[in-house]
Amino acid sequence: MRDLPRHTAFGNFIEERSQQNLIVRRVAPRARTSPRIRVKGVTSAAAMYTLTPDPNSVFRCSEANSMSLIPNRRCFGLIVLLTVLQGASPVPAAETVAACTEMLHAGRYEDCLKATTEAIANRSYGEEWPILKAESELALGRYPETLETIAAGIERFSWSVRLRLLEYKCALANGKREQAALALVETEKLVGSAAWRYTDAEDLVALGEIALALGADAKAVQEGFFERARRNYANHPDGFLAAGRLALKKGDVAFAAELLSTAEKTMPDQADIAFLLSEAYRTSDREQAATLLQKSLELNPNFAPALLRIAEQQIDAEDYTGAEETLKQIWTVNPHRPEAHALQAVIWHLRNNAEAAEQARVAALKFSISDPQVDCLIGRKLSQKYRFAEGAEAQRRSLAADAEFVEARVQLAQDLLRLGQEAEGWEQAELAYKADGYNTTLFNLLQLKDSLNRFTTLKSEHFQVRMETQEAAVYGPRVIELLEQAWTELTARYEFTPQIPVYVEIYPRVDDFAVRTFGVPDVTGFLGVCFGKVVTANSPVTRKQSPGSWESVLWHEFCHVITLQKTSNRMPRWLSEGISVFEERRADSRWGQHMDSGFRDRILDDRVTPAAELSRAFLTAKDGDDINFAYYESSMLVEHLVTLHGVPALNAILTDLNDGIQINDALDRHTDGLDELEASFATYLSDIAAQYAGAVEFKTEELTAAKLTDLNSVEEFLKQHPLNFPALLMHSSLLILQERLDDAETELRKLIDLVPHDRNTNGPRRLLAEVYKRNNQSDLEMQILAEHLQYSADDLEAALRLQELCELQKQQESVVELGKSIFAIDPFQPSALIRTSSAAEALGRTEVAVSALNSLLEIQRDDAARLHFRMATLLQSVDPEEARRHVLLSLAQAPRFRDAHKLLLQLVRETSENSEFGKARGY
Repeated sequence: MRDLPRHTAFGNFIEERSQQNLIVRRVAPRARTSPRIRVKGVTSAAAMYTLTPDPNSVFRCSEANSMSLIPNRRCFGLIVLLTVLQGASPVPAAETVAACTEMLHAGRYEDCLKATTEAIANRSYGEEWPILKAESELALGRYPETLETIAAGIERFSWSVRLRLLEYKCALANGKREQAALALVETEKLVGSAAWRYTDAEDLVALGEIALALGADAKAVQEGFFERARRNYANHPDGFLAAGRLALKKGDVAFAAELLSTAEKTMPDQADIAFLLSEAYRTSDREQAATLLQKSLELNPNFAPALLRIAEQQIDAEDYTGAEETLKQIWTVNPHRPEAHALQAVIWHLRNNAEAAEQARVAALKFSISDPQVDCLIGRKLSQKYRFAEGAEAQRRSLAADAEFVEARVQLAQDLLRLGQEAEGWEQAELAYKADGYNTTLFNLLQLKDSLNRFTTLKSEHFQVRMETQEAAVYGPRVIELLEQAWTELTARYEFTPQIPVYVEIYPRVDDFAVRTFGVPDVTGFLGVCFGKVVTANSPVTRKQSPGSWESVLWHEFCHVITLQKTSNRMPRWLSEGISVFEERRADSRWGQHMDSGFRDRILDDRVTPAAELSRAFLTAKDGDDINFAYYESSMLVEHLVTLHGVPALNAILTDLNDGIQINDALDRHTDGLDELEASFATYLSDIAAQYAGAVEFKTEELTAAKLTDLNSVEEFLKQHPLNFPALLMHSSLLILQERLDDAETELRKLIDLVPHDRNTNGPRRLLAEVYKRNNQSDLEMQILAEHLQYSADDLEAALRLQELCELQKQQESVVELGKSIFAIDPFQPSALIRTSSAAEALGRTEVAVSALNSLLEIQRDDAARLHFRMATLLQSVDPEEARRHVLLSLAQAPRFRDAHKLLLQLVRETSENSEFGKARGY
């Protein structure tokens, strides 16, 4: 962190303000340079203050004398002289400062510019006039004119730090770095000579922003300037806006949301506040963020930051035409807005038109060729489209323009890490952290680095898998085995060989996964993410509350490795996700999304997203059901495409995408076109939905409204709705509670016949298994649980119960197979590992038994002596050296373990005999 030089006046001013509180008994009026007399018709100067240090304050202000003179003959000459010196008496402005401020905040920039120009021409007094005029010109894209306005304002109001801040910003916007630096120097001089002037909200905020530009400590600025502006002027937006922007810039969205929500309640008419609060909620509450974003545009229809955010969202949703319409709306007000041209460059990049993309980039840099924000924005959006190599290249251009632009270095670090270039990625992160120690993204990344240093790396021919050490010992070998199997199948199927090694990282902490994947913690709902060459995934230990197959996650993500690399990340999200889910189902019919009651109702109610807009469904989803349906619909569209045209057509489409051909054109080349595909897909999907459960009713609205609690009321409801599945299920549950098990069995059998493909973990098959368990009908319980597990790869409880029953029935093969299913959900189940190892041992399947015991060893370390001994016994005949290692480890844990001693002697004897035998045979 670069601190301000302590010998400068401004440096001392910042340090004092960051350490003490400010007590102001009287606030100076804004007309600071008029004469220190008060006469009728002439504005008084600022009240004079004597500033004395206080242990608890930056400045304690005590009022000095302030003269109030009545006009008389002696001062008449002075009044005449004052009038001559100041020129003719000012003509009253047609509009007030408040009215012009309202015009500016409402997006009436031309009106504001006209009114302020007239006021300045009429010599209206106050720094607000040139400030409002300059801000209007900025909003309209008249950047050179803005500098002229500011220069004229400074000539008249030389003490204004707000004008100096605007000069700094506008000089940068015009590519005049030397002038920008000079503006900061002049501000230091102003503060050094008259610090007492700057105590109102606008000045405190201006000084805070200038301090940040000079490299001051962000926390000191937040506390010394912005917090004081909020506290002393609670009904003034400037302090809240500045603090909110700084918090968002540093990644502290929680703090930003906290302070801006308070401001939004007290100042609901501020578009800036509504927008910034929307930004704070963007990752945690999409619905509220969207509402606030819309509100900001209702308050100011021309509010460029809100329109830019909408354009970004449209780009994220692959609605490039819509994004261009939004950008045109921005350009009608400001034809030179750099961010708008940068986003247009992104769109051209994504359309694979490099020449047009460069032209848009040049337009973005028209007034400031060295503006680092342009390439930083371009790179960030490309990276969000998983085009990390191009994103990293853009960040390097940004840093070439300004090596101290931390935002670009942070993004570059993340891009490199996602490309698997870890050495340089971590180096860039360290450099960025040295420059900005309060950036939460950097802090989280470097904390993650410390965690990664404690991980173990497992290597195979094509993969490097990084896992927590204990987890690697428990299920790491199975991870490698599964990934290599996926490599063999999918590389052949898609006729593509990815770059090696493929990096896979599995995190036992959700926050570590979120930081590695998204740069921030507290992001939930994701099981795994693929960047092209790097895969990140949550460990099964993070899913104790909602178990699921981690194997299906890794298969899904590796499929992304294939398709993303084959297309150079130039594929729409619906196609990428659709292929991965489609391949999940091909690998294991229980994996991936399948038709269910919710999906059926969406389809029959015509709530299917058109194929051309399907990628948007992932971003506009309001809940997990919406997301799951987006995955399902995408996968079914891919399935339909393959059914009609075959895998070769799908591969040809992926090849075209890599060559820069747009998805619609690729579909036209290798299918009957998007329109035809969409029409036939609608019929295909509707047929599948109609076949699912026939006339069964799944809607719950009436059932919920009825508030049924007892058996009689449910039966009355069923008279009106005899095929209502939720009511029938509730009825069965109540029958079980009343121990009417025969009736419950009959009802549940009926439900299974009605919905034979139900996969719900609380569905009729699971309830029927409970009926058989209560009746001690083990054979029937095993039968129905086995049937249920043909549909579900995620029901840990059912798999554990069935394995237990199979062990009691000595069905050893089933015990072993169920052990694999349980291991694919939760490899940390000791009871399942014990059963699996015993059954495998009984079947003579030594490799399976030893694998289970090795996993168990990491979970039950207090039983290490016995477990090592068991492995030594199993390996005695097939791998004597490994058996000897295990028996020695057993004795290390329990030196008096007699059976282990006997086994060791036996192993030594056998080794010696084998050696003598070999010599006798001449080996």
